[in-house]
Parts: sequence; C-alpha cells; structure tokens
Amino acid sequence: MANFNSSRYTRLFSQIQTSFTAFNNTSGTWTNTGAQMQRVDQGSLSITRNAPYSRFPVLTGTRSEVAGIRGRKSASWEVRGMPLIPSGVAGTAPDCDSILQNIFGAASTGSGQNVYAFSDTGYLPLSLFEFRHGSTTLTSRAVWGAVVTRVVWNFNGPFLTQDLTGAAGYAIDSTGFADFDSQAQAGLTAFPIEPTSPTVNGQPIAGFGSGYVATVDTQNLSTKVRVVSITLETGLTLVGDVYGSPYNVAVVGDTRRASIALTALDDDSTALNDIKVKADTDNTTINATIQAGSVAGSTATWLLKNIQLNAFDMKDNGALVDMEIPTSYAHASSIGATDDMTLTFS
Repeated sequence: MANFNSSRYTRLFSQIQTSFTAFNNTSGTWTNTGAQMQRVDQGSLSITRNAPYSRFPVLTGTRSEVAGIRGRKSASWEVRGMPLIPSGVAGTAPDCDSILQNIFGAASTGSGQNVYAFSDTGYLPLSLFEFRHGSTTLTSRAVWGAVVTRVVWNFNGPFLTQDLTGAAGYAIDSTGFADFDSQAQAGLTAFPIEPTSPTVNGQPIAGFGSGYVATVDTQNLSTKVRVVSITLETGLTLVGDVYGSPYNVAVVGDTRRASIALTALDDDSTALNDIKVKADTDNTTINATIQAGSVAGSTATWLLKNIQLNAFDMKDNGALVDMEIPTSYAHASSIGATDDMTLTFS
C-alpha cells in the first residue's frame, strides 16, 4: 500500500549558494555547511515549476496535433506567514540569516547586534530544500538560484511574520532526479540528503506588545497604531532566454523599493495631527522606526528614511474612526546612498 504524503512531514532548509547555477557540492554531493532550517507554518510553502510544452502545430492531414517539446524552464516559490524569529542572543544572527542576506545583498554587520543594510556590490542566491522528514520514498524537492523578489513584514498579529515571494533557476525532485538534465541537477550527482539533527534558535515573538515602539516623524504612535506592514520589493531579477541554456543563468539588480503602510486610531492629538499635516504637505519627507520586541536578543527594528507620505484616509471602524496612511515609499538620503531601510536585531 502506498504511503500518503503529509504537509506535517515538511522540513525546509535554506542556504547561500556560491554559484548561481550550482548547489554547493563536493564532487556532486551536496555540501550542507551553512544550511539553516526554517520554521514555517503548515500550508504556507509553495514551489512551482514553469516548464510548459511548446505546441508543434504542423499540418498532418487531420485536425489532431502531434507532440510538442519543452522549451524555457524556471521556477517560483513563496512562503506565507513565516515567523520572523530573532536568535534570542544579541549579536547572533537569526535562523533566517541566509534569506536576509539574499534580500539585502550582504551579511549583517555590528557588534552586539546584527544590522542588515542594502549592498549593491553583489548578489547572494539561495538554495531551498523541502525534505519529507523520515521518508526516503516520498518526494522531496530542491530549488537552486532562488531570490526573494518581494517581502512583507506584518505587525500587530499573533506573531511577527514575513511573507516571501521569489523566483528561481529551477526546482528538481528526488523521485525523478536521474531523469533531469545536468543543468537542472545543478552540479549534483545524487539528490541531497536531509541534514541530521538540525538546530533552531530563539522563540517566535508577538507582533505587538509592551515596549514595542512605532515612531513616525519623531511622534510615538505606539498606542494608536492598529496595523503596520513594511514591504520591500528587492528588484532582484533573474536572467534567462540565453542561447546555451533553457534555464535562468544569473541574477541582476533592478530598482529596489521599501515602503510602509499603517492604520491608527484617529484622534486630535498633536502627534497624529503632525502626521496628517506631513501627509498633506507636498515634497516633505519623514523617517519611521518600527520596533518589535523589547528583550535583548529578541528585538527587531526597522528604520525607514525619507518617506514621502501619501495622502491619508479616514474610515469608520465600528464606534471608532481609523486614520490610514496608504503605501508610502522610503528613499535614499542622497545620490549614491543606500540607506533607505535597515533591519537590526539586538
């Protein structure tokens, strides 16, 4: 009797690749050094291959078609509602460090804290591994040349979470590994084996709480803000359509855009009126700091600079009224700067 698969068997690992078109390997065997287990929710992960057949619509004397061929190949992936979990130790990077390095383009810096800031000097593609723990017969998958194209950090929910959307060179699976061409196998001669005894660090933190801070234009809105989200469109773009390969072969950087959107309880306070005035005033920029957590080692802080606030809205919400700032973009402080957003774990 066949063994049915279950999403509860999933273990997801991520790893920085040293080459875009190859898994880290030694003589064809996956090298799992630096691979990090990611804690994701049931049903949150999806990996999709795009490998359509091209029609071969030649005339055969009938109205039936003959078989076509496969052409371009690529993959996409996403993880929804993934908890953003600090390590629990100040100065130690979180378990999603490889993902954050991919997003920001560099490793974190700092002493006693981990500061992720944008870098345009290179690109750090990812490998993703979806293992079916405890089974050698159920189908596992591996993705090479992965990049995060969009990330949304969500606050004021039960947990601090991030939604990740990405593209990739391709995705292979354990069942059909031997039948993939060498480019799809990306340097491997056998499908990767799941790392034994993986470790995870830190505990999930709430998306709200005592000591959490939302400062917009120096105004503390912590007890007024109801919903906050920060979005980063990374601009990471995969390069394909080359003569020598049906797959994506490299990653380049296009425009990167960081933004914030928030909803606050409306009142006539000086703090909220300041934000409203700034939203009404043309060509005015402000900074915003969103801090989640207040315990050393379990605190994450976003700093967005030079935000041009879009016009605010007001909407009834039961007996209350909400003031909404729609998606508003941050900007670098000067030509050549990349300081529009940082993420710090402390």
